[in-house]
This record gives sequence, C-alpha cells and structure tokens, in this order.
Amino acid sequence: MRRAVVWTVVALSLAGCGGDKPSATLSVTCAEGTQLVGAASIEVLGELQNGRPVMQFPDPANPGKTGAIAVPPRDHCKITASGG
Repeated sequence: MRRAVVWTVVALSLAGCGGDKPSATLSVTCAEGTQLVGAASIEVLGELQNGRPVMQFPDPANPGKTGAIAVPPRDHCKITASGG
C-alpha cells in the first residue's frame, strides 16, 4: 500500500520593504541541476500533480506570469536564498 505524502503549504517570501525588487531571491536546484534562479517567492503546493509535488512562483523571466516546477520522480529539490 502506498503511503500518502502530505505536503504542507509553505510560502517563502523575501520581498523587501518599500521597493519593487526583493532584497533577496530564491533558487531551486534538483538532481539534474538548477531549475530556477531569481524568484521573489516560492509556494510548495499541498496537492500532488501526476503524483509529484509542485512548486509555483512568480516567473522572474516573464513578469505577471506564474511558473511551476514539478519535482522529478525519486528526487529532492533544494530551495536556497541569495542576496539581501
């Protein structure tokens, strides 16, 4: 029997006070390499899509758009902050 994976909704927001640009940005790295650089925030969704956890973020390359990363099967991804 497969165990259900419960993901807690986590919102990481590093937006600076009083400015349009964040004081720090977030990056996502998985086993196959860097998946995202320069996000102002990342939300790890509580529900799975196709059996995989998903992270959503305001797309730094396309202002006004939302991007998403699905964690590859049997992989782990690391979210790191830089700057600030």
